[in-house]
Amino acid sequence: MEIARRSGRTAMHAARGVRTAVFTIGGVALLGVGVPLFWVWAASMLAGDERQLSSALAIFIATGILVSYWLALLVAGIVRDRWVDEHETVAKVRRASWNRSFRDEPIEYGRARVDPIERIFIFTAVLGIIVFEVWFLFFAGSPLAGYPQ
Repeated sequence: MEIARRSGRTAMHAARGVRTAVFTIGGVALLGVGVPLFWVWAASMLAGDERQLSSALAIFIATGILVSYWLALLVAGIVRDRWVDEHETVAKVRRASWNRSFRDEPIEYGRARVDPIERIFIFTAVLGIIVFEVWFLFFAGSPLAGYPQ
């Protein structure tokens, strides 16, 4: 009986992990790739046949991306209020390491859970940094290539 109960819990944890991974990957793809590509596409539709990026189009793209991320944070706050219990939020006191007492409870890494919305934004930021670094180091080329040395 105990073995069946453990295997049922293990299966539920595995299903929850797969669901979380799929949700995180989908959210990262939507936030990290989909939103900027949508605004670049919208700016290209506004530009028409003109192939140069004007300052107005750059401001349009940047403002669109920032407003989209602000709306995503707003929706994330609403979703977090519905998913996370209020007692759990009140019980979770986050202190920076420099702001902790020596008598405070010890830090137990891996015990605190990160909610799915926070996880999506963390993975999006990390993936964006990695993609930028790869592009910058291997594909961007040297800005000094045309200058004599």
